[in-house]
Amino acid sequence: MTNRERRGWLVVGALFTALFFIWGAINSGGVFVIPVLKYFGWTRARISTLAAVSALAGGAAGPLIGWILDRVDARKVMVAGAGVYALGLFVLSRANSFGTFFVIYIVFGISSAASTILPSSVVIANWFEERRGLAMSIAFTAVSLGGAAMTIVVNYAIKLGGWRLGCVALGVPIAAIVLPILFVVVRTRPAVEPPAPGTADAPAPAVAEVPGLEMRQALRTRSLWMLALAFLLANCIGSGVGFHFIAYLIGIGYSATFAAGTASVSLLFVALGSLVAGPLADRVGARTALAIAVGAWSIGMLLLLDARQEVALAAYVVLGGFLFGAPWVLGTLAVVESIGIKRLGSVLGFLGIFSTIGMAIGPVVTGRIFDLTHSYHPAFWLFIALSVVCAVAVSACLPLEREQQRLATPAASAAA
Repeated sequence: MTNRERRGWLVVGALFTALFFIWGAINSGGVFVIPVLKYFGWTRARISTLAAVSALAGGAAGPLIGWILDRVDARKVMVAGAGVYALGLFVLSRANSFGTFFVIYIVFGISSAASTILPSSVVIANWFEERRGLAMSIAFTAVSLGGAAMTIVVNYAIKLGGWRLGCVALGVPIAAIVLPILFVVVRTRPAVEPPAPGTADAPAPAVAEVPGLEMRQALRTRSLWMLALAFLLANCIGSGVGFHFIAYLIGIGYSATFAAGTASVSLLFVALGSLVAGPLADRVGARTALAIAVGAWSIGMLLLLDARQEVALAAYVVLGGFLFGAPWVLGTLAVVESIGIKRLGSVLGFLGIFSTIGMAIGPVVTGRIFDLTHSYHPAFWLFIALSVVCAVAVSACLPLEREQQRLATPAASAAA
């Protein structure tokens, strides 16, 4: 193993740690829904707007963060984002009004965008080539593993000292563990290797062209807009189900402890799906794997509709969790397949707008449907239809070579 490979896997470990604790805080948010509702007396639609505003803030900041990542070392961006996220959790633990919650969740959206998926995707894409899918899979399993672990931790902390102690329990490891590791380990790309002894006077090799499209070119491709639609719908479904999952289980008769435990176990299978997704994409292609995964979400939704039956719930936890984990990895890899890595930060930042619109819409639509019908089932049927549309959109994407040919054809015709 070369020095670059060893350092690359060390970077993956640092990113895993950051994603574990920061996304652990995000994914354990469902545990807070019932305690906060009881404490303040808000409606489910109102508390859902917090997830919505957080997502919208992250989406709005995404293009700027992506542009910065193409020009500034990722360490600086991630350390700043993680530090602000930890501070936000400590401030939230003292909040006493919806307005304070609203502002802090805006901060959460921006700081999480700067410290998790977007910069991690850019860093891994630059450090790895042949085993890029595997590296991304390993790092992104932390999203669900962190959620699984921190859901249990937060549930215990809330039982011990209320939702305020739960916020503190999420903030401490980010401040004490994540920040130092990011500062010491993470860099956007490998440093240029110094010349070997005795070759100082040799001419420097030409810099290899980074494969991919410029942002202005990407905006003219079919693939970018199909991916935008897919990112929007996938995040709408994921957030709409995930944010209300624990409340749904409690509402159909399960205890809060059982519901939190089930959510935690489900996230373990999400981690397994993330881990398998990368190597699968390396074999069959990310676009094919992603289309299959999101289309199969409809099966998971059907199982969730019958979750009063423990067998159906168990099947959903296993199958649904596995399927929901795959897009975390496959989405970025599909972008690399269709658009390349030349301006990956900017492209992912642009797609982040659609991702976060979806994340914003999902919880609010689900909460609103529940308030009107007193049931989550209509929302789940809607998500079944959207998963099929999402799969069709992914299937319509083209490989990078095809997109480059399509872009070159009008130019060649004009020249002729």
